[in-house]
This record gives sequence, structure tokens and C-alpha cells, in this order.
Amino acid sequence: MWYVKNPTEKALLEITNSSPFSPLSPVSPFSPCGPGGPKRPSGPGGPGSPSSPLFPLRPIGPCTPCGPIFPGRPLSPLSPLFPLSPAGPVAPVNNKRTINLP
Repeated sequence: MWYVKNPTEKALLEITNSSPFSPLSPVSPFSPCGPGGPKRPSGPGGPGSPSSPLFPLRPIGPCTPCGPIFPGRPLSPLSPLFPLSPAGPVAPVNNKRTINLP
């Protein structure tokens, strides 16, 4: 017999030991679970589902290559594929200043 100083704790121990739900009871919530029912087979999986033989996991494909680079935009300053577009003709500079006098 255990010596318990706290009467509340003693009462709890007595209730626990006499309870039909004690850990040693066959009706205990801690008792091992009974045999489970038969499991239903999984339905057909969607695309990419690992459980479906029709749709196995698709392997990850290679990265898609980049699309074409627009002409005139170089890959790098030294790129021979898309050189910088040549500058257009320079507009002539008008150095004459006209002063309108009243």
C-alpha cells in the first residue's frame, strides 16, 4: 500500500485502481486495438499519383531551353550571335543660331 500525504491524491489513486477503465482492464481505452476491418483498395489515382499504375510518377524532365533572344540585344558584349545593332546615321548638327530682332 502506498503512503499518500495528499487525501485528494489518495482518492484519485483509489478511483484509478478500482475504475473499470484502469490500464489493466480489458475495456480500457489503453487496450490494444482489435483487428481492423479490410481496407478498401484505393481508387484510380489522378495524373502523377504514386498509387495508380495508369499514371506513374512522371520523371522530372530537363529544363526547357530558353526561347530565342531578340536581335539587337546581345548575349554579352562579345557575343557573335547578336551583335549590338549599328548606330544609325548621325543627324547633322545645326551650329547656326538665328536671332530674331524686332
